[in-house]
Amino acid sequence: MTIAAGVAAAVLVLAACGKDKQESSASTTTAAASGTTVVPSNAATVRYDEQIQQWLTEVGCNPGGVDGVIGPHTEAAIVEFQQAEGLAANGEMDAATTKALEAAAQAGKKVCSTTGTTASTTTTTTGGQAPCTPTALVAAIPQGDVITGYVCADGYAGVTGTVGSGATSTFHVVLKSENGAWTNLGDEPCGAASAGIAPAVLEMGCPPEQG
Repeated sequence: MTIAAGVAAAVLVLAACGKDKQESSASTTTAAASGTTVVPSNAATVRYDEQIQQWLTEVGCNPGGVDGVIGPHTEAAIVEFQQAEGLAANGEMDAATTKALEAAAQAGKKVCSTTGTTASTTTTTTGGQAPCTPTALVAAIPQGDVITGYVCADGYAGVTGTVGSGATSTFHVVLKSENGAWTNLGDEPCGAASAGIAPAVLEMGCPPEQG
């Protein structure tokens, strides 16, 4: 009787431990799921590197796929495009390269795979909402800085990128649409002046300690 009672008690203890583990696992799963961040539906979120790869593909300069990763294939495609367009072949998406690449893609120009020239078009915006494009945004940041990501919503844009071609430091700025062009507000809206600006814009355009 003593041995049987001991075995029964051990079975009850093991069963209780198994239940505790199941409840702990369920609790952990719930906590992880609740941490998901949802970007507001009114924010036009754009991955700059994916856009660049898409444009390179459209103009015939193969970046090795549109995956949002700027690796050797994409850098080689950028250099190929720059050489074909008579630009400085440095592999950097500076203002001149960004403007030329966007224009070529919009014009349907095959730069790297065909010969001959195709006239490109230039669109000038007068008044209204500034376009949420790399070419329009790069005009509002210091020359030489490179955009790596941006978000546009409700007349504002949050922009991040690298300072100069050395890519040793990063910048975060908030831009505002005024008369069809972007105005650089710096990080001023990241404090008390952030009212009315979409959280997604602030998250992208404000330094991490201020976002």
